[in-house]
Order: sequence, then C-alpha cells, then structure tokens
Amino acid sequence: MGNKLKKDDGIGPYLIEELEKRVLPSNVSLMDSGISGFKVALEIGKYDKVIFVDAIQRGKQPGQAYRITLSKEDLSRSSSLTSFTVSLHESDLERILATTALIDNYPKEVVVIGCEPKDLSLGLSLSREVKKAVSKIIDLILDEIK
Repeated sequence: MGNKLKKDDGIGPYLIEELEKRVLPSNVSLMDSGISGFKVALEIGKYDKVIFVDAIQRGKQPGQAYRITLSKEDLSRSSSLTSFTVSLHESDLERILATTALIDNYPKEVVVIGCEPKDLSLGLSLSREVKKAVSKIIDLILDEIK
C-alpha cells in the first residue's frame, strides 16, 4: 500500500520493488496495490497469509517499524473502524479489510508491517530515516514468509 508520489508514504511500493529483486519462495506473490486497494478485497481471500506494508503514523521516531496483526474479529468489534488507524491514503487498509470481511473473503492471517514516516509531502524519494529502515523491514517480511 502507499502513494509513491508522497515521499515516505511510498514505502510499500518501494519495498515491493526491492523484494522483486530477490528470489522468494514459489508460494509467495507480490502485489503493489498503490492507493487503489479495493481490488485487494476481491483477491486476498485465496491466500492463507497476507502481509501489507504501509506507512503508519503512531507518533514515534521516523523509520520505526511496526508489526500488527488484524483478525476478522478485530474488525467486527470495531463497527465504525475508528478504534485503529493504519493507512494514510484514500483506500485505507481498515476499510479494505472490513470489505473483505463483509464479503467473507478474509484470509486466515493478516499482518501489517508499517514504518513511521517522517515526510509525507510531495516527492519521489524516501526520507533518510525511512530509507535506513528498509533492510530491517525486509528482514521482518522475510521472517513472515518463512
């Protein structure tokens, strides 16, 4: 998830590009949903585990990585979807996952790996702090797909 035109919000697409350079297990698929993530709601049910990578603002140090799991039950307990905020763009992750749950297409496991952004202004490059976190985030992702 993410908008490549808004600096650190582009962490998701940036990581997809980095992961495409690696040899991954044959049962792993990469998908850059960008900011039009609603197509994801129709696709993710066929997977056992789905890992989203996105910019997450929690008021911590820029570049800090987060791992969050979101179950279908988590979403059902949050009818207004305001108890947690994950995504920074139009197609926010909560709504995509809620849609997925409503159409009974929720995968067995959903993991969100996020990174605290520093700069969300217009631009194509990641901030120094977020770029420095890329290798750690890749390690988190690789641990998830083992």
